[in-house]
Amino acid sequence: MALSICASSVDNIGQLACDKSKGVLNRLLIFNGAIASADYASAALLAAKLIANAKLSKSDSNKIFPLGEAQNIERNSEANTEGTLNLGFKTVIREGRPAYTIKVEAGSDLLKRLRTFNNQTVRVFEYDANGVVWGTKSGTNFVGYQAKIFVSGGEISTGQGVEEGFVDVQVSILSNSEYKNNSYWAEMASDFNISDVAPLIDVPLSYISKATNVYKIGIKIPGSNIVEPYNIYDDYGSAIAGLTFTAGTGTNYGTSLAITTVAVDAALKCLTVTFDATAFGLLGAAAPIKLIPPTQSALDGASVTGIELLYVLLTK
Repeated sequence: MALSICASSVDNIGQLACDKSKGVLNRLLIFNGAIASADYASAALLAAKLIANAKLSKSDSNKIFPLGEAQNIERNSEANTEGTLNLGFKTVIREGRPAYTIKVEAGSDLLKRLRTFNNQTVRVFEYDANGVVWGTKSGTNFVGYQAKIFVSGGEISTGQGVEEGFVDVQVSILSNSEYKNNSYWAEMASDFNISDVAPLIDVPLSYISKATNVYKIGIKIPGSNIVEPYNIYDDYGSAIAGLTFTAGTGTNYGTSLAITTVAVDAALKCLTVTFDATAFGLLGAAAPIKLIPPTQSALDGASVTGIELLYVLLTK
């Protein structure tokens, strides 16, 4: 009888019918948070969670940043490091780490936003063409793989290939243990639309002018158009003005400053924010004021979609 410790060191190698393998990458979801077991208990619950988390503020640790659909994929994984002995024995002494480059559609504005992730250590979910989300586990939570991201592009097109309007996203996986030994999947329902997990665009509030306690506030998307940023007033101005803004002053802006009204200015295509006259009058000269826009949930509830409003700092 052969002596063996296989019972404690290896697994049996039968295969379940309909076992999953990774398909062609469709979307990459940058996600540094965690999805609890209650939220992936069914395909419907997971779909709702992915969609909801993409709508969160970027300051939320559970925010999902979905990239565009992959239009080209190139594998550039590191080769295994091999060792040999004088008489010909060869073995793998270190496994190479996975890496790949995907091409996604993006103009100059989106390229700038994507490049804010360059050399950042993030976690990523992979959503493949078979409708399966791939990640790993931390305890009972479903989390993304650890990875480094680098986005390049923006060069002039050569006319020799499909270059205009696309950028390259290089993904370097940091852990073979997570990516290969501890990969987990969740199959989405056939009616799930990954496009519902949609990215947002930053819209910083901006100071235009003031008259005592009445401030004109812009709502424009900064971009590469040198003439003027894109003004969302015509799209959402009235809806945004109907939502709740807050303001703070003092140490860490912890003292509330009442807002009397938020209205639209059709001539300037901006918002008119009026602070309570009495409270405003008690502020010291050049006192700083933080104007805080409506929350993401409030925007979504008012059908103001696809954007995140960012606060602006004002002075008396």
